Amino acid sequence: MLSSYSDLLKQITKKNVDELKFLENQRRLPRFDYKIAFELGLKLREWAIESFPSKSMVLDISLPSGQCLFHTTTNNDTSLDNDIWVSRKKKTVTRFGCSSFVMGQKLRAKKLDKMEDAFYIDSKEYAVHGGSVPLYVDGVDSLVGILTVSGLKQEEDHSFALTAIAEFVKSLEPSELDLD
Repeated sequence: MLSSYSDLLKQITKKNVDELKFLENQRRLPRFDYKIAFELGLKLREWAIESFPSKSMVLDISLPSGQCLFHTTTNNDTSLDNDIWVSRKKKTVTRFGCSSFVMGQKLRAKKLDKMEDAFYIDSKEYAVHGGSVPLYVDGVDSLVGILTVSGLKQEEDHSFALTAIAEFVKSLEPSELDLD
């Protein structure tokens, strides 16, 4: 997983907003339910510990309604601050339907410093820093869930989340892909 993560990390810093949105829209699950959320969360934690053994991260998978389906830490030294970042990033994805990283890139493209000026949102409630990405399902246009990572640099959080989705889909058994 680390090689595809590194490749994606190099790419995202060079992409414009439309390219970033296209990239995250390509990461689609064959279906989404509580079992998939739990399995994805377990894999996400495994990959995080394997890839970043000395980092303290919070990993979260939630529904757009706010209901948490999976939430864990990877190491000591996480704090309530990580959970607050997760909450703020998730709110951004739910409101705008794209990743918190994309919203941060939109802010930079507008050459504005404050999200209040650009998006009319309160920075105490929302975060436009990478790490929270929408979960999409094949054949469904709206987001069905939100995967959030907190604890790395924002580009790393974002790349890790997108890579994990792609790797998870590859890891599913053919019978789990609902192929005819």
